[in-house]
Amino acid sequence: MKIGTHTFLPTTRVHFGVGSLEKLEEEARSLDRAFVVTGRTLNKETDLVRRVEGLLGGKHAGTFDGMSQHTPGSAVEKAASQAEGADLLVSVGGGSVVDGTKAVAVRLGYPDQVAVPTTLSGAEWAHLVGVTDEAAGRKSGFADKRAVPTVVVLDAETTLFTPEKLWLSTGIRSLDHAVEGFLAKGEHPVEDVMGLEGAKRLVEYLPRSKDEPEDVGLRHELQLASWMAYFGPLNTPMGLSHGLGRRIGASYGVPHGYTSCITLAPTLTVTKDQIPEERWERLAGALGGDPDESIAALVERLELPNRLRDVGVPEEDLNAIAEDFGDRAGDAREILRRVW
Repeated sequence: MKIGTHTFLPTTRVHFGVGSLEKLEEEARSLDRAFVVTGRTLNKETDLVRRVEGLLGGKHAGTFDGMSQHTPGSAVEKAASQAEGADLLVSVGGGSVVDGTKAVAVRLGYPDQVAVPTTLSGAEWAHLVGVTDEAAGRKSGFADKRAVPTVVVLDAETTLFTPEKLWLSTGIRSLDHAVEGFLAKGEHPVEDVMGLEGAKRLVEYLPRSKDEPEDVGLRHELQLASWMAYFGPLNTPMGLSHGLGRRIGASYGVPHGYTSCITLAPTLTVTKDQIPEERWERLAGALGGDPDESIAALVERLELPNRLRDVGVPEEDLNAIAEDFGDRAGDAREILRRVW
């Protein structure tokens, strides 16, 4: 008999399915001032932000569209200043936008939040917030359960504007959540099931979504798979692939979807002897083959980056990156060597 504790985060509602964006009007109805946080491209080049503002109606108190990749600290401060007095924050965009909105929420004393994610990064589920110190070129972060959006809207139509490589690479990021979460610690009666099912679906649907990018049904399935893949963020710490991704992403401006494409498979290869055989075999069953080989093949099938040299990381920096990982520096160095 397994004994343990599962701690829930404060996500209270998830609206999912095509058309669920309309629920925004209902979510804002009892509040007074709703402020939208998004990215410049979504705001300037699509009608999605206009739709969100229209659904908020008279409750819409402003929009900040300067939340860019890796959540710059300066953007968080500007957004917080403009959003002063809002009792609802609505994030519309990928992981950097969602993380930035969580950071704004902390600065404003935790107003309600609705997240409308347009990628598969999974930031909307987590209590972890990463913000980049632009001067240092490093991403620092914090953990705050109160910063988690209370409402998430998974409407696949909102993802049709997402560039193909961003959509697919954040799917690999989501797979990284499923894999490292499953391997993080011992057996868990719920998260094991959800994580493996999420991984299985991601492997099935990502190639199909690449082949049929306008298929909203496939995108819907991937949103659900991403949710399953990161079902218990508070209970499943991530591993070396995520750690390397944070370091490389902030220092060299590499999107986290790409970092997972580069680091996940080789992390499994290098650390395989540290993984219990039973866990490896269960993961292999979900992925349809040896986990490291299956993931590497998937990244190639999706035509995504799999080398550090292709994303601007200098070979001479590898040792310095590895040294940041303390007693795991040896593993980190070998992973980096394999993927440069």
